[in-house]
Amino acid sequence: MKSRLLLLLLSLLLAACATPAPEAPTSTVKLVTTVGGMEDLLAYHQSLRRLSPQELGRELQVLNARHGGGAMLAMQKAMVLGLTHDAGDLTKALAQLGAVLSATDSDATALKPLAQLLVSNYAEMRRLNDNVDKANQQARDSQRRLDQLSEKLEALKNIERTLPGQPK
Repeated sequence: MKSRLLLLLLSLLLAACATPAPEAPTSTVKLVTTVGGMEDLLAYHQSLRRLSPQELGRELQVLNARHGGGAMLAMQKAMVLGLTHDAGDLTKALAQLGAVLSATDSDATALKPLAQLLVSNYAEMRRLNDNVDKANQQARDSQRRLDQLSEKLEALKNIERTLPGQPK
């Protein structure tokens, strides 16, 4: 009886070891790998952020002097133009990115996700710049109206002072 019980226990123990482990939960997060010079472009953008406006201008001249380059050169130009924060330059940057997004070569295809991200960022930046310009214009208009009203008030005070029969 003891031997049968021992045999049964051993077989249960072996069976427990043989059951497959539960599967690990699968993740729905996609791993992102960089392709086609994406890391180089990101590093380039980080280096551009440290440059002064004059240095950005020189970098843009160097990029404009290059011929060829395709999507990578267009992305670099767009990054430089986007960092100047000028409304005209933002428009030029969006045009450069549009060229990358409409291109069909393999280099451009690899850079399209970054180009789409930059397009959305630059469009938002342009919208915010427009809002700042409108707010500044409203502030100037309000200041001008305030100055006019202050002048009128001072003129009325001067008229009131010159009226006869006013107790002083």
